[in-house]
Amino acid sequence: MSQTTVERPGPQIISDLIDRIVGAVDPLQIILFGSAARGEMGIESDIDVLVVMPNGTHCLKTVRYLYKQLFGFGHPVDIVVTTPSVLDRHKDSIGLIYRTVLAEGKEIYAV
Repeated sequence: MSQTTVERPGPQIISDLIDRIVGAVDPLQIILFGSAARGEMGIESDIDVLVVMPNGTHCLKTVRYLYKQLFGFGHPVDIVVTTPSVLDRHKDSIGLIYRTVLAEGKEIYAV
């Protein structure tokens, strides 16, 4: 059984996603990763983003808030929220998403 591949999210979809995230939480950086970043989105793929917030940010509360802000976006989005200190501490940790995101992700926003 082969999986149908669809186009990477277009520039307008990514721009809209960035606008919503930045307008909601003012991140330091947003990194697109996963199948959308690789151009391998399938029919059931979502858009994966790592949102880097200032140190001291409560990541769980922030991710919950972002999901509420993205309600009705029109495309499934998977959000991981972290801080620079956590990202730096775990950037080489095998089994955590940060290593893969930093190796394969595409920065789509930075201050």
